[in-house]
Amino acid sequence: MAKENIVMLHGQVQIPPKVYVNKDKELTKAVFAVKVLRRPLYNGQVLANKLYFDCPIIYTKNAIMIEQSSLLAMHDMVDIRGVLTTQEVLKITICGECGHKNSSKGNTVYVTPLYICRREQEITPERGLELLKERSEVSNLLMVIGTLCRDPELYTDERERASIQYQLAVNRKFRIREDAPETKTDYPWVKTHGQQAIKDAESLKTGSVVYISGSLQTRDITRTTVCKNCGAAYTWSDTAMEIVPYSTEYLEGCDLPEPSERPDKENINQEGGDTDAQKGYG
Repeated sequence: MAKENIVMLHGQVQIPPKVYVNKDKELTKAVFAVKVLRRPLYNGQVLANKLYFDCPIIYTKNAIMIEQSSLLAMHDMVDIRGVLTTQEVLKITICGECGHKNSSKGNTVYVTPLYICRREQEITPERGLELLKERSEVSNLLMVIGTLCRDPELYTDERERASIQYQLAVNRKFRIREDAPETKTDYPWVKTHGQQAIKDAESLKTGSVVYISGSLQTRDITRTTVCKNCGAAYTWSDTAMEIVPYSTEYLEGCDLPEPSERPDKENINQEGGDTDAQKGYG
C-alpha cells in the first residue's frame, strides 16, 4: 500500500522552544508550539472570511532539528515541513480529594520536523496575524494515507449537526531514527462534519483505506478520572490534535454506492457548519 504522511506549516512561534540536555550536556530533545491558521469548508467551499487558530506541538529528538529549534524565539515566523506522529504515554493527574496520583494510558500527538526555517524575527503578534492571513493558504496543510483501525463513530450536536470521528493507522514513510526501530506506525484521529461525516459513516469501516488532504486541529478537552485510592471522580484539562479533512478519497475496502446511486461530485467532499470543536484557539 502507498505511504503518505506530510505536514506543512507556516506559523508564529507561540510557545518558545524548550531544549533539553543530558548529564553530558548533549542535546536530547526540543519542543515548541506554533500558531497557524486553518480555513474551514462549508458545502465544499473554503470560507474566505473564516479563519481558525490552531497551535500544533513540534517535538524532535534529532540533533540537527534541535539546533534549528534552539535558534527560534517567541513570535518568530517559521516554516516547518514534517510528519504527524503519535506516541502512547501515561498521563498523570492528581485527585483533588485525597492527593493520590492517578495514571491513565493516552496518546500524545505532535509534528516531528524534517525541515525548519525562520522566515522573520522580532515580529509583533499583530504583524504576525497580518502575515498569517496573507499566507493562510500555506499555513496548515496535511496529506496522509491511512487504514481505519476501528469503525467510525457518528454523533450529532444539540443542533443536530452530524460529526464523525475515526482513528487511522498510518504507516511511516520516513524513518524517525531516534524512535525504536519497531515503531513504524502512527495512530491519529480524524474528525469530519456535515455531509462529509454522513458519507464517511456510510462508506467507512475497520480496514478501509483513505487518502486525506486536510489540516490539523488543536483543541482543549475535559476528561474525567475516578481516583483509584478514594473513588472520587474529578475532571482535568487535556489537549487534542486531530486531522480535519478538506477532501477524502476512498481507496480500498469502502462501501461505496452503485454509480447510479452516487451523489453529484460536488456534494461528496462537504463539511457542515462551524462547530465549537472547529474553532481551535483564539
